[in-house]
Amino acid sequence: MLQIPVTDTPLMFSTVSCVFISAILIEYFRIHAMGEPSITVFSKIQRPIQTFLRPAVWIPGLRNLHSKRETWTFESTSHQSNLDSILSAINKVIANDTSKFYWQVQQPTVPLANETTNLQDSKSFVRIFTFTRAEWLDITEISLNGNKAEVWAFSSGFLPLIIPFACFLNVPFFFFPFLDMGLNKLRLDNIVKEMNTTVVRS
Repeated sequence: MLQIPVTDTPLMFSTVSCVFISAILIEYFRIHAMGEPSITVFSKIQRPIQTFLRPAVWIPGLRNLHSKRETWTFESTSHQSNLDSILSAINKVIANDTSKFYWQVQQPTVPLANETTNLQDSKSFVRIFTFTRAEWLDITEISLNGNKAEVWAFSSGFLPLIIPFACFLNVPFFFFPFLDMGLNKLRLDNIVKEMNTTVVRS
């Protein structure tokens, strides 16, 4: 009599979990053994999805625990001069960063940090991706209009992107409160400090 084999679900789940954990560890140590700041393939794949979803900032009030919004008013009225000041300051912050965080700056023609990608509205918008060593993704967005810039720095999700499918797993955690340990505000402080023009923050 033909018998259908019974699948041992707990054993299969344990095996899959072990494979995932092994893959994460191998990739993490492979990347960080290189010395230079870098991110795993899991983070590279998931970053665009997490950037689009950004579940950690869905709830007003709660997102204040891990985000910082500001308006910067520049002394200069020249849009290009202010944009240059922002980009130069970002470049200096990245160069002086000793935390081994990985930075990506979305703005063309200026070779900043590890990677540069084009934006359609490059003259007025800069987006900075900052990955911690554990590969939590923080995002800083700067929208410049003449002598004013609207700035928002925030943590994008509860789980780090080194975990496979974290960009989707973060969605049900959108209501979960967590702190950014002041990193987003510190990032803005450092950028303003490196600017070669007077900036009023509000």
